[in-house]
Amino acid sequence: MPHRMRQRYKGFHIVRTHGRFYGVPRHLHVTELLQRKRLDLHPDVLSAESRPQLEARIDGWHDNPVRPEPLGTHNGFELFRLRGLVHAIPQAIGQVDLGLEEERRRARVLTGATAEEVKERITRLGDAVPVEFAGWLPIFEFSGNCGSHPQFTHTAEAPPGYRFTCSLRPTPRPARWRQWLAQLTRRGWHAVGKARALTRPLLAIFRRGPKVAWRDRLRVLAAIVRLCHTLLQRGARPGAILRFLQSRHFESQLLLAHHRGPVFLTSMPYTYGQNPWIVEIEDPTTLFYPLVENGNTKELNLRDSPYFPIVKTLLESDQCKGVLTHMQSTARLVPALFASDTIAAKVHYVPLGVKLPQRRQRHIDRDGDPLHLVFINSWCQVPANFFVRGGLDVLEAFATLKERYPQLRLTLRTELPPLDRYFHRIIESGWVRVIDRFLTDDEMSRLLADSHIFLLPSARVHIVSLLQAMGHGLAVVTSDGWGIQEYVTHERNGLIVPGRHGKTSWADSQAGMLREDYEPTFTTDPQVVEGIVTAVSRLVEDRKLRKRLGRTARLDVQTTYNLERWNEGLRQALDGALKNAADLRALTMSSEAMKARRNSKSGDLGNGTTSRRGELHAPSVSVR
Repeated sequence: MPHRMRQRYKGFHIVRTHGRFYGVPRHLHVTELLQRKRLDLHPDVLSAESRPQLEARIDGWHDNPVRPEPLGTHNGFELFRLRGLVHAIPQAIGQVDLGLEEERRRARVLTGATAEEVKERITRLGDAVPVEFAGWLPIFEFSGNCGSHPQFTHTAEAPPGYRFTCSLRPTPRPARWRQWLAQLTRRGWHAVGKARALTRPLLAIFRRGPKVAWRDRLRVLAAIVRLCHTLLQRGARPGAILRFLQSRHFESQLLLAHHRGPVFLTSMPYTYGQNPWIVEIEDPTTLFYPLVENGNTKELNLRDSPYFPIVKTLLESDQCKGVLTHMQSTARLVPALFASDTIAAKVHYVPLGVKLPQRRQRHIDRDGDPLHLVFINSWCQVPANFFVRGGLDVLEAFATLKERYPQLRLTLRTELPPLDRYFHRIIESGWVRVIDRFLTDDEMSRLLADSHIFLLPSARVHIVSLLQAMGHGLAVVTSDGWGIQEYVTHERNGLIVPGRHGKTSWADSQAGMLREDYEPTFTTDPQVVEGIVTAVSRLVEDRKLRKRLGRTARLDVQTTYNLERWNEGLRQALDGALKNAADLRALTMSSEAMKARRNSKSGDLGNGTTSRRGELHAPSVSVR
């Protein structure tokens, strides 16, 4: 555990951690930056090797601070200029940390080079149908933070005729005595705590929490009652119903209680059905999360699960407007799993698209020049995912490859889990670089563009990492795990290594399930290791093959897996899901007007800094 020291100097919190001194301005929340590992990423945080050096930097910053320049308002947006760019923040959101790109993306901040450009974008949004992007809800942060996953960055640029909104509202932190009581209950009264968890959705209406009107609380409670009644009629077990309701996180639902329009959910249907909703998924299993988890479905029969009738009822309800997926396999599995024409009609398949990066690898190296292999862990950087992505097989293969080709270099962008000494010796023997910190988008782009071969011998598809590597022109070496061959064709835009299909992941079309077993990835697979060695050897010895695969992969991202095609498919899916778009627009605009009146009366805006967990921190300037 790193040593941390807290002091103050001229309005800055002084933090010593990981061998450096950091100066955090008073308008930023120190604990949050530490917990989220963003201390070294925020442009307003100063750092130095020693305390005197840091104080000198603070003295200079204190005289010339970088502050956002207010540019007025335009159609419900606050405009600011910061570091050469103009940002437009929806007034309903309040404070946003403009220093972090992920915060701007979360709050749906519009950014442009000039105020005129941003105002034009705002004007175009005026007649668009608003769809609430619910990825900011605390429940998604508790679920791997999937609401902020790069998979959903497409929501920053909505398709024509639509706009994604964010209704994040400040909520107070729980009182200390409540935190202490909850901890005591968990430790000393496990049985009581379990019963309390089951009844939490019903009792939460009486607890303090998000600042929500009683009318909105009752609206959410009414949705729970309706859902319970419907589920009981459909044969769901009472115990399963209570666990399902608890997993939707009542306080998150309260944060959307005032919203009346359609809601866009990420990966999991976290809703009581109080709003019309659409969910975007990669595989059918996440529809049941956290009650059923990925990687443990090899022998499972979802139709026998007590949660099956619950999820089926939720998807068949009138409030469910669509199930969107970027996997063709999932578009076939979901109708087969539920055997419901109603659900089948709601499934929409659209191949995922990403922005084409400006940087690229051109493969113009000369004989003997270093060749860089790169392996990347998941965006959320869970150390255990190192195994699921084939990290052990990469290290085992590299032990052979580096003896054969001394010019090879391997970069592992991952937090390493506990490993056997054998794998540590491979790393320590040389030419293996481990990057275990968070990388900004620009740093990640530079890492990929400077690499030549992308290694992803994973248990299943990891779509964003795959498309990013393809977009940067890397030669991709991947596995035959589920979903990968929808985007990678062997010998055309990448090389596919056998050994995962039927072992770690495969589609069971009869059961309508994605079968997964991640256990084999926790040891090396000789077939996969040999496949990596063979594929990389070909790419080292045949520069023309490496260049052709990288060029074709980048061309595929440019012409097929791009945001333009994704947005067109998304527009068609939204058109089909939201047939009464005019009515939904009127309903949502009415909801936004009501929200604006409440905010103006309560004075919520500008009173505090809202964290990603919806907590209200110490008062600060309007925009950081």
